[in-house]
Amino acid sequence: MKKGHRLARMKGYGIRPTSDMVRSSIFNILGQVMNGCITLDLFAGTGSLGIESISRGSEKAVFIDRSVRALELIKKNLSICGYEELAIVAREELPDGLARIHDLGCDIFDLVFIDPPYRKGYIRPTLIRLVDEELLSRESRVVVESSSGIDDELPAKVGDLVLNLERAYGSTVIGIYL
Repeated sequence: MKKGHRLARMKGYGIRPTSDMVRSSIFNILGQVMNGCITLDLFAGTGSLGIESISRGSEKAVFIDRSVRALELIKKNLSICGYEELAIVAREELPDGLARIHDLGCDIFDLVFIDPPYRKGYIRPTLIRLVDEELLSRESRVVVESSSGIDDELPAKVGDLVLNLERAYGSTVIGIYL
């Protein structure tokens, strides 16, 4: 996060922000610098993952969520950090809304965060849609946050995406696809 700025959070409304510890672990794994990356933050919630990527050098971040309240919160957090010019915020139902990402003026992404509601079965269809819509660069990294349990199992492979790393933090599981 931009030093000295605390993001706004909203309790309830189905928004489950990534914990500070998990977010820190994700970026320690990814590396500190995201220079020139184009980031896609799906099921964005508060926008904390995409905003963190901007603070580490991402050129642009696209935030997608279906909740109007979440989108308002993302815009507020972008404003707090002064990143409005580096972001696109859009309301879409995922994963089907990925078919319209190109309409936002975005072609491919270097870094993708997928943090769907737990136990709803969104992970595999979202990964499939990312591949089918050709939204990933050759060097893309896709970070998926899920819960431990059979309903949120991370697939080993989807198209050319291969689960490269899986780590558990309590009941939260992080998978990184390359």
